[in-house]
Amino acid sequence: MSKLKSDSDFTQSQAVDYGTGFGYYTTHSDVTALLQCQTFTGATSPTNVEVGKIIKRVEGKIDDSIKTSFRPEIIEKEHHDFIATRDVMYPVSHWKDYIGFIQLIFTNIRKIVRLEVWKGDSYQDIASAMATLTPTTTTENHKYIFYVGTPGAANTIRFNVPRNVANGFYNHLGQKTTVLQICDAINEKFPTKTAGFTGETQPKTIAGENDTGDGGGNHTGKNISDFFYASPSHDGTKVKISSLLPSDAGTICTIEEWQGSTLTKINTISFEDKESYGRREEWWDIKEEGRIYFRNNWPYLQNNAIKVTYQIGGSRVPAAIHEAATKMVAAEVLLHDDNTVLIAETGANIDLKTKHDILVEEAKQIIDGKKQLLHLID
Repeated sequence: MSKLKSDSDFTQSQAVDYGTGFGYYTTHSDVTALLQCQTFTGATSPTNVEVGKIIKRVEGKIDDSIKTSFRPEIIEKEHHDFIATRDVMYPVSHWKDYIGFIQLIFTNIRKIVRLEVWKGDSYQDIASAMATLTPTTTTENHKYIFYVGTPGAANTIRFNVPRNVANGFYNHLGQKTTVLQICDAINEKFPTKTAGFTGETQPKTIAGENDTGDGGGNHTGKNISDFFYASPSHDGTKVKISSLLPSDAGTICTIEEWQGSTLTKINTISFEDKESYGRREEWWDIKEEGRIYFRNNWPYLQNNAIKVTYQIGGSRVPAAIHEAATKMVAAEVLLHDDNTVLIAETGANIDLKTKHDILVEEAKQIIDGKKQLLHLID
């Protein structure tokens, strides 16, 4: 059971942008209101940018503590065994419409991004809509264009993934390195595995454009990782791309491959529906509980027979999480500036250390009450 909404839920007044102090759980203006101090700007100490960094850290601490998240986050390649004596027999009942299930580590699942089942000689994908890229082994000029919607149509978003730029991919160090570069570009992450060779120092980021069909476009406020997830194939020579749109809705997406000195389109790649989801289909799930059921098609009864990549994140940010985040950020801000305006208590000001300790303790009590219990099924 999960709560749909509450009038007490925290709702963001604008798009999340840590760079200006707006996070998923709180904002710099909420911290200002709690501390009753001047508004954070580029001229204050700390600045609104620095407060945004604190908000990002605090949100990570909260997620780690409560073992779930109210932000969209992807859990990658979680391995599970499929053991008949455990999964098939539990729970004991007169009748059940599944042959087995797995329990994911996290609950509050937004989407099963990729569900890979071992079939004896390879993993079979049975979730989402997917496409596969095979990067060229040549170092010729190259780029990929991702479309969410029909190219040239109204409301279609376009993402350009070019060669030999930091916010794209480098393809001069072999095909498998190129695969990792493209994956990091799509996932918009720091290229940990390849930065030592390419010299990159920043996470990749690719903003979207409204596709107008005339080679132009306007920024949409969305990034490529909002719509796609990518990982290398088992042999490392291909890029497997899954849509993050609900269920199999990603079939509306396409990828164009362009190559040559004048960049001519050489290929169009469609997203294929891999999903047979439903209570009467191949598999189904209970997202709030983090459980996946297999109806009538066995994965091989082996260790690590199932790999799951999934997106977590509650559909709402409870008021308690907003309060805890705001107080934790405020407590850290107090350590930055001895000139913070003090808040009176029973007619007298309290010193910074006492105020810091009070905020931390109150936030801790809130978080302790929100921690998830880990259920072990034996």
